[in-house]
This record gives sequence, structure tokens and C-alpha cells, in this order.
Amino acid sequence: MSELIKQIVEKTGVPAEQAQQVVDVVANFVKQKFPQFGGQIDSLLGTSGDNSGNTGSGNILGDLGSKLGF
Repeated sequence: MSELIKQIVEKTGVPAEQAQQVVDVVANFVKQKFPQFGGQIDSLLGTSGDNSGNTGSGNILGDLGSKLGF
């Protein structure tokens, strides 16, 4: 996942923490839409799979994703 975050930072100029949040929101969205691929997504991104879609309380992107149904 660090390679993806690095590319997002380089191409967009957003801080690494925000890039991490974006990746988490997108990964959780895809896992909700295609649950059969959840394990592969976790494997690809190097995540544990225990992220419920909420990337933390007070997290703007996590809250936005929740409000949009992600």
C-alpha cells in the first residue's frame, strides 16, 4: 500500500496521511460493492481486513464515506 500512497502523494501533492485515508475509503467502498474480492483487495493493499469502513472518529474522509453510503 505504501507504493500506492507514494504515487498519490507525488501525483496530487496531498499529504501522505490524507492519501492513506483516500485509499482506505476507496478500498472499503470496493469491498462493500464486491465482497467476494475483499480478501484479494486486502492482500493487494497489505491491509488486515479488520477495517470496518470507518477510518477513525473525526476523520473527514471516513465521515464523508459513511454519509455517502461507503
